[in-house]
Amino acid sequence: MFWGLLLALVFVFLPAGAGAAEIQRWDLRDGDGEPWGLVVFPQPDPAYAPGWRLRLTARTPAAALDHHQPLQLDDGLGHRWQLDNRSAELVAPGESALPLQSAQFDLEGLQPRPSAVLPLHLKLVLADGEAELLLGPDQVAALSNLPAAPSNQP
Repeated sequence: MFWGLLLALVFVFLPAGAGAAEIQRWDLRDGDGEPWGLVVFPQPDPAYAPGWRLRLTARTPAAALDHHQPLQLDDGLGHRWQLDNRSAELVAPGESALPLQSAQFDLEGLQPRPSAVLPLHLKLVLADGEAELLLGPDQVAALSNLPAAPSNQP
């Protein structure tokens, strides 16, 4: 089921010259064929702890993501990771209205880094169930080779 998703993955980078810590973006589909956006980036806001973040955005208006549960990842060979939910970073400190279709996670929990050659299965908690996504070779290689995150302090 998920292998078919690999064929549906579309890989998109920001324009060249975006900096040493490039933001990386992909379009993909979950196990039900629903569209999602995936962004990997260094946290730029000095109000929050520095480090790499993974943001998932449902491109279906009816989807509502859970802003408290961690993101679960596994490589199918028994290696599992749990990424802390950092959805509160999606809004300015003190604001409470989080976007329903987006959730953000701390990639610090992706230690040790996964193999660059195995697909990664992601399980994301929604308000009314779960979404399952499969990351292909380009996405997994990007996560496996993340450099140390630059400081977000001015």
